[in-house]
Amino acid sequence: MSDEPLKEARTRRDAAWARVNGQITALRGGLAERPIPTRIKDAAKDRALDALDEAVAVARGNVPVIAGTAALLAGWFFRRPLIRLIKSRFDPAEAVDETEDLI
Repeated sequence: MSDEPLKEARTRRDAAWARVNGQITALRGGLAERPIPTRIKDAAKDRALDALDEAVAVARGNVPVIAGTAALLAGWFFRRPLIRLIKSRFDPAEAVDETEDLI
């Protein structure tokens, strides 16, 4: 029986092991330059900036919708004082009850 197949298998194994060791060395070198927490922080920051840029682009394209929404929200938050103001303007003879719970 010939030792050629065994020698060929060892040669291929040694070549594969050398490639794996080279990749491990490169990985260790890369991690020494930029550790994993730094990579995660940079990736998260990049994604957040991309999302912010996208939000600004969408907002610039929909200014009337955003302005209308803001006006409606302001109207909702100040609905009770606005209702009292309107009632006092149209019905000045009657005193507006401040304790009245208006919805």
